[in-house]
Amino acid sequence: MKKFILGIMTIALMTSCSHKWGSTYVAGTSNLQSVKTAKTSASSDSSDSENQKIGGPVTLPQIGSRPVMYLPNATIFRMSGDYANNVAVTLSPNGELSYFPAPSDITADSKPISLGEGWWLNCQGIGPNSVFTNYTFSQYAELPQVPSTQQLKNSIIPGAKVTQFKEIPVKLIEVQRNPDLAKEYIK
Repeated sequence: MKKFILGIMTIALMTSCSHKWGSTYVAGTSNLQSVKTAKTSASSDSSDSENQKIGGPVTLPQIGSRPVMYLPNATIFRMSGDYANNVAVTLSPNGELSYFPAPSDITADSKPISLGEGWWLNCQGIGPNSVFTNYTFSQYAELPQVPSTQQLKNSIIPGAKVTQFKEIPVKLIEVQRNPDLAKEYIK
């Protein structure tokens, strides 16, 4: 293994040209981190078209306004009532909160998209154990800080829960752009 890594490093050093460093972003749980990425060009005064051919800037795909490095498969769900405008939280098997968003995580892009027949495209991080709160997306997004766990538990609407949940083999970003891609999986 050490020989393999040394071989790769040697090849990289032998074939390297001048490097320009730039920043790109990786989506985190609720914040974005800046990471350094190398762009290699034949010379430091290369043109933009030359830079594109050799390894110019990479445009990251986006979900909403956030760039992402990993594109997850879409998940779809049904719920026990019309809670499409309500923020969801997820409970562990013992009833404790295991997921809840920060107000800054909630945007217009967080609302689920109707797919018909009671199915919705998950755009918020809903899971099979998610329940819905009485916070609407606009109310929650305006909060100055995350409510306490007790406030969140108290805001859960009795009986408002995910009743069916499944992952489909289509990328989330593709279904957000064209919800009809998910329709064959809701049968």
